[in-house]
Amino acid sequence: MKKVLSILTVLILLVSCSSGNKIPEYEDFADSYVDTLPENAQDGLTLHAFNWTYRQIMDNLDVIAEAGFKNVLTMPTQQPKSFGSAWWAFYQPLSFSIGDKSPLGSKQDLIDLCNEADRYGICILVDAVVNHMSNAGDVAVEPDGTPMVDPEVAEYEPVLYNNRNEDTDGHGVTFHHNPNAAGTGSETQVYQWGNLPDLNTANPYVQERVLSFLKECIDAGVDGFRFDAAKHIETGRDNDYASNFWNETLGKAKEYYKEKTGKDLYAYGEILASPTGRPLSYYTSMMVVTDDGFVAQYRSCMAQKDPTMILNAGLKDDDPKKLIAWVESHDEYISGGTHYTEPRIAKYWAVIAAKKGLGGLYLARPRDDLKVGETGSFGFAQENVATANRFHNRFYNAASYESAHDTYYVNEKILPDDQGALIINVGDVDPNVVVEVNVPHMDNGNYYDSLTGEKVVVSDGVAYVKFEENGVAIITRSKDIHPQFEISDRNPFFTGEKEITITARNYESGCYWFNDDVSNKADLKDENLIKLNDHLEGDTVTLHLYLKNGVHEIERSFTYHSATVEKGMFNILNLDPKYLNDEYDLYIWSWSPGHWSQDYKIKDGTVLVDTDGMEGFLIAVFEKGHEIEDLYSWDSAVVKQSVDFSGDLLNQGFIDMSDF
Repeated sequence: MKKVLSILTVLILLVSCSSGNKIPEYEDFADSYVDTLPENAQDGLTLHAFNWTYRQIMDNLDVIAEAGFKNVLTMPTQQPKSFGSAWWAFYQPLSFSIGDKSPLGSKQDLIDLCNEADRYGICILVDAVVNHMSNAGDVAVEPDGTPMVDPEVAEYEPVLYNNRNEDTDGHGVTFHHNPNAAGTGSETQVYQWGNLPDLNTANPYVQERVLSFLKECIDAGVDGFRFDAAKHIETGRDNDYASNFWNETLGKAKEYYKEKTGKDLYAYGEILASPTGRPLSYYTSMMVVTDDGFVAQYRSCMAQKDPTMILNAGLKDDDPKKLIAWVESHDEYISGGTHYTEPRIAKYWAVIAAKKGLGGLYLARPRDDLKVGETGSFGFAQENVATANRFHNRFYNAASYESAHDTYYVNEKILPDDQGALIINVGDVDPNVVVEVNVPHMDNGNYYDSLTGEKVVVSDGVAYVKFEENGVAIITRSKDIHPQFEISDRNPFFTGEKEITITARNYESGCYWFNDDVSNKADLKDENLIKLNDHLEGDTVTLHLYLKNGVHEIERSFTYHSATVEKGMFNILNLDPKYLNDEYDLYIWSWSPGHWSQDYKIKDGTVLVDTDGMEGFLIAVFEKGHEIEDLYSWDSAVVKQSVDFSGDLLNQGFIDMSDF
């Protein structure tokens, strides 16, 4: 689709606006800006790659960089409970080392990811769980009523486990046993969310293990950390239960990172609401903290058509650089609290991205079944999010002027040699009408909407804007905008006949081709229906896509595999043959009730499981000859296990296990 304006549209741009005034004419600014990511993690925006493996992150680094994200937050890298069969298991760690039996991948996979991320200027952040460890069950408690530590912790952290209730070898008690603690202890001595054993973070050995883990991650190439449940770990300034935990862990990790890289380690802590009876400064003196209440203050601005709700939304610290905000967190999304449409998410996100100094965390929404090791929505890569991110990157050091009038929220960005503005219309939008928006700090001239390419004239403190239906305009002096595309299905495996749709916009030229046959390129249209089966080579087809608009280009490849499955059975495809030979034994662990079995058959390398009446199951690998003594209890001698196959995945009837 070429960007061609009709005579009618030209007339609208020249003479039609809400006040009836004629729009002045100006020359374009000289503009040589090139999109780039900030140099430092602290100055960039973060993508939460929730449930993604290291390999999946690495395979999408080009998409993430194109979308303007400086940082990527992984799942916790410690050894997870139940070998990471579900997302929550990662927040019940068994170790303070990078997990060796994790569906996220190996330590070497993490190293490879960090090395590849460096090539794109992207920083990898790790979610660190250092407040608590895995429990022995949701209701399992010690005689004093405190949560019982998972016996599997003993395999990875024997000192922590052996000293969990009493000092057995001179290392001190490693878990808290003070359920009735008062003052700051009520928040820092007992984890208040679930039956999780709370670490004695004042214990020097606990601190030593945490620091060792942080250093191991830094040595792997990690550039920063999110500290889960940070509010529930005491600081050195707490009167009742103060400790030097943060100085001995995060403080020393910062020094270590500085020595290795010459840069500052980025770290933020999960502080939901505020510490009870304690100043937020206890934490912000050491790390950035979460501001979970910022967006909540303006979520109803569109329903009330009131832009002052955005303007007046307060941050929980006077210095935005000490905060990171989100539209939705993984906890909120999973609990069902904020299932807004993705265009609505993008509109709220633009406010965060433009807020001077404020950090932002964007959730890559997981699959509906929350399966670990599968990417969910790619809404983070849509242009309405990417444009806001690029605006942030372009102006993160600029003077910022926020205002509101009528139904318009405005955030002007002023640099000595560059200017731009985020404008959000929270009222009714007529895409055919040019409206007047006050931008008192901007120079006269021609600007362009980075979302649509439409010219926006600024004259005497007024911008003449034509909004699309989303009500967002992000204007800069750059005339060329990024091409955009959407693909209907990224799932790499399919059965039977498969069609996908590619839609494209804002491009001057574009084409697509299959496999390595560049001689048969087809011109890209606004909407393209593709039958994958027509282009298979064997059972695989790779679709290549190219779009160009001005100086901006996009080239992407998507590989699909046609899977042959046996109906009526669950098909485990492409499992490494080594797990089916004489070195290992493969077992099925079915749920409700839990039971070990080898009730499967192997046909042409595919493991077939009869799931009739089964709620879900997983596969687990044991050393050859290992005897499971109790078929109705979990056996921790498992060498490796899959995630849980249940819900939509179970109904799908097959899974690719080539990455297992």
